[in-house]
Amino acid sequence: MSEAKGPDPMPERLHELAKEGDAEGVRRLLAEGVPVDVIDNGRFNETPLMVAAREGHYKVVQILLDAGANVNHVDNDGFSPVTAAGRAGKWPVMRLLAQHGGDFHEKDGHGKNGHFYLKRCRGKRTRAAIQVAFEARGKSKPAEAGPVEPAAEADDARASLPLAPDVD
Repeated sequence: MSEAKGPDPMPERLHELAKEGDAEGVRRLLAEGVPVDVIDNGRFNETPLMVAAREGHYKVVQILLDAGANVNHVDNDGFSPVTAAGRAGKWPVMRLLAQHGGDFHEKDGHGKNGHFYLKRCRGKRTRAAIQVAFEARGKSKPAEAGPVEPAAEADDARASLPLAPDVD
C-alpha cells in the first residue's frame, strides 16, 4: 500500500525562511524549483518577497528579486512589498524595491502608499537615497512625498557615505 502524500511542504518552507531571513535556505529552495512567487499561506495571498520585505531582510529580498519575484504583487489585504516594508519602517528594503520598480503609488488596505510611509523616515540620507533610486529609473519624486533635503553640512563625512543595507 502506498502512503498518501500531503501537500508539498517546500512552498510553506520558503515563506518561513523568508521570514527568518535565511538567505542560504531561500537560495537552496529556489534552486530546488520552488516558485519564487509561491503563495501558500491561507487567506493572506502573500509572497515570500512580501514576507521578507516586511521583516526587513535585505539579502533575502535581493535574492528573491534577482530570481524574478513580482515586486508589485498585492495581497488580499491590499499590501504590496513596498507598503509592507514601509509600514514596518524597513527603509533600506524600500530603497531596494524602488530600484527594482516597486510601485510607491499603490495604496494598501489602510489607504496609505509607499510615499506616505516614506515621510515617516527620519533619515535625510535614506530619503535621498530612495529619491536617487526613483530618478535612476526615470520617475520623478511626486509632490506628496515631501521634500528631500540634502545633507546638513559638507564637512560631515558621514553624509557622503552610501546607505548600507541592514545586515541580517
